[in-house]
Amino acid sequence: MKVIRVTKNLIKNSYSSFDANTLRVGDIVSHDIYIKRSSQYIIIIEAQTPLNERLYNILQNQDNLYIVHKEEDNVYILDSQVNHPVDINCKTLLIRIKHNKNNFIKDLELLYNINGNVFNNFLENSENKIDLFCIASIVESIIFLIKQHTFFVKKIMPHLHDNYKLPIHSLHVAIYALHIGILLHFSDEKLLKLGKAALVHDIGKKNMDAIVDKHSALNLEELELTKQHSSYSVDILKAHGIEDALIIDAVKHHHERYDGSGYPDNLLRSQISEFASILAVCDVFDALTTARPYRKGNSTFESLKLMMKEPSMTHQFNHEYIKLLLI
Repeated sequence: MKVIRVTKNLIKNSYSSFDANTLRVGDIVSHDIYIKRSSQYIIIIEAQTPLNERLYNILQNQDNLYIVHKEEDNVYILDSQVNHPVDINCKTLLIRIKHNKNNFIKDLELLYNINGNVFNNFLENSENKIDLFCIASIVESIIFLIKQHTFFVKKIMPHLHDNYKLPIHSLHVAIYALHIGILLHFSDEKLLKLGKAALVHDIGKKNMDAIVDKHSALNLEELELTKQHSSYSVDILKAHGIEDALIIDAVKHHHERYDGSGYPDNLLRSQISEFASILAVCDVFDALTTARPYRKGNSTFESLKLMMKEPSMTHQFNHEYIKLLLI
């Protein structure tokens, strides 16, 4: 290996780990890449170097790679065809995921970050504006990951954030729902609608954190208020011009139950749509596996067993969809 130059007298903590899997053969390296020898950082590939197969293999064979921290914040890769930096946002999310080369944990964190930005912007504005382009981009990225790797959901389950906040819960439900939809061989158009419904199914819970995070049982007034969130979600979607019947129905009825005990319309099994049935399973599964202020989260197996065997729950859900979560 040819050492280009050695950097001495480094500022402490000015270097950050770099993942070679974010690059591919044909890219132009957008920043100096370093290895560390003793107390020195050594540049092994300079910025603006075309990445051929030999150089790519050199990077892959290194135990640890580094870049200057200030460069990491706003530059990741340089697209080899258009010759400009690819920032990570809704428009480039799928491009970055394709560059990650099966790094599922990095893919998951990208989804958390982009989805978190979308939902935080929604939660912070008074007009309930939500970026529908970003919602579609996130859904398309999830579909790509699951279709490319049928075991994607199993791989990421141990790394899911144990948090029931709206942005995280919504992302989890979308991942689970699309996993089921793909196993049911839904068309791409149908998957996109299912994913959108899943990602926005709880947006009507905006400003309900005090109730959702309450440490004790809800009183009747609080319970009735939370039951209105699905209708609030529909109101927000319609204000954005979303009228698609599949999406609206799924969001409105994801708390309906096969035995008629759900809300808002006490529908029975035959009256509940396919989408709403899938969201119901995924919504409860994520709730059971996530820690809450008043209890610990259950394991995947315990949660699925509860949904299928617990007397109070066994007649509420489509068991075929529950079983698909095991695949």
